[in-house]
Amino acid sequence: MTAPAGQPTQLARIGLWGAPQSGKTTFLAALNIAAISQPTTPGGPSWIVIGGDDDAGAFLSENTDLLQSRHVFPSATPGLTALSWRFIGPARGGRRAGRPLRRGPRPENTVFAVELLDAPDEWELLLDHLSRCDGLVYLFDPVREERNSDAYEFFQRTLEQVTRRCFEANRLRGGKLPHFLAVCVTKFDEPAVFRQAFRTGVVLTGDEPERIPRVPDNLAKTFFDRLCDEGHEGSARLVRGSINTFFHPDRISYFVSSSVGFHIGPSGYFRAHDFANVVKTSGEARIRGAIRPINVLEPFLWLEESTRSAPRRR
Repeated sequence: MTAPAGQPTQLARIGLWGAPQSGKTTFLAALNIAAISQPTTPGGPSWIVIGGDDDAGAFLSENTDLLQSRHVFPSATPGLTALSWRFIGPARGGRRAGRPLRRGPRPENTVFAVELLDAPDEWELLLDHLSRCDGLVYLFDPVREERNSDAYEFFQRTLEQVTRRCFEANRLRGGKLPHFLAVCVTKFDEPAVFRQAFRTGVVLTGDEPERIPRVPDNLAKTFFDRLCDEGHEGSARLVRGSINTFFHPDRISYFVSSSVGFHIGPSGYFRAHDFANVVKTSGEARIRGAIRPINVLEPFLWLEESTRSAPRRR
């Protein structure tokens, strides 16, 4: 298929990766909310999200409505789910390093694809999908990692198989995977996770009127390392070891994220004694108030910029 005039002919393919029940569906719904909620400053960047087809568009709309309007979490994706979305933003300057300038119309937009393949019973399809991606967003759930080892088993088994496929396709770079990797430490809104980040000294207060706390990107790895070092029952240290073994260090970035954000009460700003936005009623988790995603869109934008700027192997 020929791309329309002024449109890019190659899209960066970004895959969302995490263990089963790691919150991928919620993260995607929050991603849409984060894009819609971007500040509208003159000349500032803005992104819109559209489905790659009708099913992807419906998936995003329905699950966004569950989060934002009904204050309930989306259900995990059943069976085989293969969906793709396009992120469209203004054209970004510069050219891909190491590649000659192309003749013809300059792209008017920056476009990248985010893909979700959940295939519990189609292991080979999942591995092929991850192998073909340019960048990966990996959801690291510190609560799950502390309590269970199955997340690491899934992580390591996937890495080994993806590496074998990349080796056979001659895609390894210096003995490492060619992917850019955004590691997202999720559930920053969970009281235990937030308090651990605060004790680590990586939490800063935001500039907005709500004073929403954040972990800056340059401190996110410090927090990830602390979680790994202090994890006693789980397998976080093994996850860190595998990340360092399989990926180039200059192709990894860390983010501390929350799909739902913190609860902001009548005061209008963050209060340290009442910030949990998720409560359990009759054993079911519900969301107390508005969704304010934290560092959900940013990992994808970092991956887009990184893959666009990196030289491609011929």
